[in-house]
Amino acid sequence: MHPDPHDDGVPEPGAAEVAVREAAPGVHVVAVVGDVDAQSLGTVRLGVERALEAGARAVVLDLTGVVLLASAGMTLLLELTDDLRLRGAELLLAGSGRTVRRPLAVTGLDRALALHDDVPAALAAAAPPARHESPQN
Repeated sequence: MHPDPHDDGVPEPGAAEVAVREAAPGVHVVAVVGDVDAQSLGTVRLGVERALEAGARAVVLDLTGVVLLASAGMTLLLELTDDLRLRGAELLLAGSGRTVRRPLAVTGLDRALALHDDVPAALAAAAPPARHESPQN
């Protein structure tokens, strides 16, 4: 079978592909490729739910593969942030590309969401602070 010469690895417009992986105990990465719009909301939400069901207390939503972040997608990011907070978990976003940063900056949501330049930065922010043991006398 020959590969489709028109297939660039990006889902069709209005579609998104999601992959979930555990990055550390209690921390999962949900990578999104494609459009985050009204048509793909269920797919993205399902990826986050799968991470939570697997025991995630922190979810890094990797948006570096996002081609379009529509207003419905931005609303979803706010809803997920609030939903995870109510469940005792946190949502961190990773994506420094213009496709993600620009709409979030224009709407002011970049100040309301935990947005990091890349997945390693988001993972570092998701890591629990080191516990300092005080010396025993």
